[in-house]
Amino acid sequence: MLSILVQRKNEDKFGFKSNSFHEQSQVEEEESDHKAARFFSSSPKQTPYMVLVGDKVGESPEAENIIMSFKLFDLSKEEIIEVIHKSFPKLLYQDSRVIGSSRGWIAFMSKHDGTVHLSDVFNLGSLRVITLPPLPDPMYDPSRVIINVSLSYPPDQEDDYVVYIKFLCSDIYLCRPNHHSQWVGCDGNEIHTTASDIVYSPRNQMLFLVIMGASFLCSFDLNMNKKYTRLHLRNIPMMPQSEWELLAMCIKIEHLVESPGGRIFVVKQYVETYDQGDKEVIFNKTKRFMVFKLNTKATDGEIAAYYTEDIGDLCIFFGNNETLCLEASNNPGLKPNYIYYIGYGLGFYDMSSQKVHHFTSSMPLNWPLYLLPGLI
Repeated sequence: MLSILVQRKNEDKFGFKSNSFHEQSQVEEEESDHKAARFFSSSPKQTPYMVLVGDKVGESPEAENIIMSFKLFDLSKEEIIEVIHKSFPKLLYQDSRVIGSSRGWIAFMSKHDGTVHLSDVFNLGSLRVITLPPLPDPMYDPSRVIINVSLSYPPDQEDDYVVYIKFLCSDIYLCRPNHHSQWVGCDGNEIHTTASDIVYSPRNQMLFLVIMGASFLCSFDLNMNKKYTRLHLRNIPMMPQSEWELLAMCIKIEHLVESPGGRIFVVKQYVETYDQGDKEVIFNKTKRFMVFKLNTKATDGEIAAYYTEDIGDLCIFFGNNETLCLEASNNPGLKPNYIYYIGYGLGFYDMSSQKVHHFTSSMPLNWPLYLLPGLI
C-alpha cells in the first residue's frame, strides 16, 4: 500500500484560530511551522477532503510519472494538511486539465485533442488511468465551459458504467467505455438549461437535471430518451418582502443531489454580486440556499418538492465535481444539516439558522474538488 507523508500546518497560520473555520486571523503563513508529521495508513479515512492546490516538486523514477505535493483541507478537523511526494501521471499534469470528479474518480481532458482520462489518483491502492475517446470538435475547446462530470458507477466496481459530461447551455455527452468508442451527444436544444448540473441516480437508473428555474425535472434513461416532469416547489419559506427583493437580484443556480438512501433534493443557490467601492471589480458570493425534498412519485405528469430546513443526519457538498450527499454520523467531524460549498465563495451554510459562514479568502483554490471518504 502507498504511504503518503502528511505535514499538518498550524491552523492560525492559514487564517483560522481557536480551531474555528469561520474565525479569521491576520497572522502570516510561516512555512517552517508544522505540527508533527504522520503517515496515512491503509485504512480508509472517513471524512471528505477538499483539494486546494497541487504543484510539481520533482521527477519520478518512473518516466511516465512526476512527483507532486498537494494542499488538502480536512473538513473534520478544520485544518490544512499537505500531502508530499505523491506520484502523479505526467500525462494528467502537463497536457490535461481537471474537468470534474464523480464517485471517487477525477476526470481530466487533454488540452490538445479533447481526450478524456479518468483516474483514481488519490486512491491508496494502485494508481489507475482509464483513457476514453476524444470529445468531438469543438466540444473540447477551452472556451466551452464544462459544468460537471457524472459516472453511473465507479469503473472499478461496475464494467457497464457510463460517463456523462454536461457543458454550459444544453450539451450533454455520454460514453460507454466498454461498449463503444465514441461520445454520443443528446439533442440539447430542447433542454432549455444553462448552468444546471446533472446527477445520475443508481437507484432510479436515470440521469436527472432541473431546468427552467426549477420548473421542470428532466430525466434520461440509459438510451438518452428524455422525459419532462413539471416540478412544483412547495412550502416556500415566509420572509419579509425586502428579503425576497434582495434574492430576486441574485444569480440563481439549481442543483440536484441524491442521498445515500436514494432521497433526491433540489437545491437552489442564491449568489449576490457586489463591489468593494471602486466599482471596477465585481465579486460574487453565496447569500443563501433553499433545499426541497423531491416527492417519490409523480402524479399526472407533475411532481412536488417540499421546502425543508432539516435534512437530518445528512450534509451536502458542492464543488467542481458531482454534488455529494453524505451521512454526518459516518464521517466524524462533519456537521449534520450543513451545506459545504466551493464556488461563488467558499464556506458552509447552516440550514437550521440559514446562516452562511465564509471561509478565509487566503486559501489557494486551483483544484476546487471534494474527495469522497476512503480515498486518501
